[in-house]
Amino acid sequence: MRKQADSPISALKETLSAALASSHFLYLTEPFKSDKSRRLNAHELAARLSYFLWSSMPDEKLFDLADSGRLLDTKVLGEQFKRMLADEKADRFADQFSMQWLDLEGVERVAINPQYYKDFDNRLKPDMVGETQAFFKAILRSNTSALQFLDADFTMLNATLAKHYGLSGPKSQFFERVSLKDTNRPGGLLGHASTHLAGSDGADSHPIKRAVWIREHLLHDPPNPPPPDIPSLEQSVPEFEKLSVREQLEIHREKAACAECHRSIDPWGIALERFDAIGLSREKTATQKKPVSSDTVLPGNHPIAGLADLQKYLLNERRDQFAHALVTKLLIYALGRDVELKDQPLIEELSKSFAQNDYRLPALMEDIVQNPPFLSR
Repeated sequence: MRKQADSPISALKETLSAALASSHFLYLTEPFKSDKSRRLNAHELAARLSYFLWSSMPDEKLFDLADSGRLLDTKVLGEQFKRMLADEKADRFADQFSMQWLDLEGVERVAINPQYYKDFDNRLKPDMVGETQAFFKAILRSNTSALQFLDADFTMLNATLAKHYGLSGPKSQFFERVSLKDTNRPGGLLGHASTHLAGSDGADSHPIKRAVWIREHLLHDPPNPPPPDIPSLEQSVPEFEKLSVREQLEIHREKAACAECHRSIDPWGIALERFDAIGLSREKTATQKKPVSSDTVLPGNHPIAGLADLQKYLLNERRDQFAHALVTKLLIYALGRDVELKDQPLIEELSKSFAQNDYRLPALMEDIVQNPPFLSR
């Protein structure tokens, strides 16, 4: 019996599947066989700049400048950076960088327990992420200090999220700037429900998750992962689940194998204990109905009493570290690779310039674009 020929539709599917699976489709490639660094040519630079700011291919203007070679001129490159950043397509950078920098996908990884939050609507999760992305966009577009990520007197809300927080705000689902003055809602990233929900187990807060998030994303100082041979305290301590989170953490610190690490981790998360899994203030835990306390002592013997004190500490004592962390995260995003030891002098230089420019993101981004690592491969 003769084998029936593949249908045109089947052949088209196979062709399309092969194209979509190709590395040339999935990745922005810059073919080069030598291990030595070289300057990008004009078309490679156009592509790198466009994918950095617009997450897409260059437009006709950028192609024309690449064709003529004029894009390699420092002044022209600066003009194009400003033009492209001002374009609404640069909102893609704001959305995608904030998603990557702050691991906003963590919101979707947590399932809210309906036993403790009966009225929670999962459709609120995208709004929580939206607040953080719109907040990043507002700071970028207003060309104001990035230190507002640590503390701010405003946030970005739509009608649904404003209602969730118990605030008066927009009447539509569009995100708008809302003042937090004379409210009990904290500003900055540590006041966002996206941060609190991702740093929870869906039923209650998870101070260690929140602590690791602060150290990794705001300070670029992630703690080491626990050794594989450390026994589970949940199995070794009788009635562990009946203890409060604070009592559980105290047991961690009593164990010799856990003490050193947890002394430098736990306090960062304990400072956020006044916020539950869905980002609302509370006096008692959701699961055990035990009183919560956010009083703690940060590494270096710095006593604090909750989020407001933590924000002041970060601004006053860890400002340089935060700036260094943000510069590093932005450089990683712009280059599409992790930073290396050879990049450290540039990171120090960029961090210094970032501070001198009042921590304004557009100036930092243009500095990155004009420096050799971005201009070469």
